[in-house]
Amino acid sequence: MTTPVTSSAFVRNGIVAGIAGGLAIAAAGMVLSSVRGAGFWSLPNAIGGIALGPTAGATRDLGLITLVGVMLHMALSAGYGVFAAGTIHKVTREYLATAVVLGLGLWIVNYYVIAAFLPGARAMAELNPIWMAAGLHVLFGAVVGGVARWLDRA
Repeated sequence: MTTPVTSSAFVRNGIVAGIAGGLAIAAAGMVLSSVRGAGFWSLPNAIGGIALGPTAGATRDLGLITLVGVMLHMALSAGYGVFAAGTIHKVTREYLATAVVLGLGLWIVNYYVIAAFLPGARAMAELNPIWMAAGLHVLFGAVVGGVARWLDRA
């Protein structure tokens, strides 16, 4: 028998699940980018370009922009993880399906709404083909949902 998850616990679990999901898609995305010929560091660099501008993010080299991209990606992943955990706890109680749908929604908002207004986000969206970007966000949701479920039942 599991006990109900408190608000502080679901926030903590959402942060951990979000970071786990962020790490999973970062690793997969970096490998896929490298295989596609875009460069291993191109994905975190493009994410850093959201904060520092598309010109700064247009490099394939490891550097300060990479660190900025990793920090931004992990912070956003943690926040999205908390949002997913809150939605799961307050609305659906269905971990995997909810998180995967939210992951796809996140992809649509990031790539088609935010990218319309921020040049760095637009450059990030143009880096990956649609199948890859959508697939990575499904993976994010699946990891967030699975880890949040596991943590909530621990």
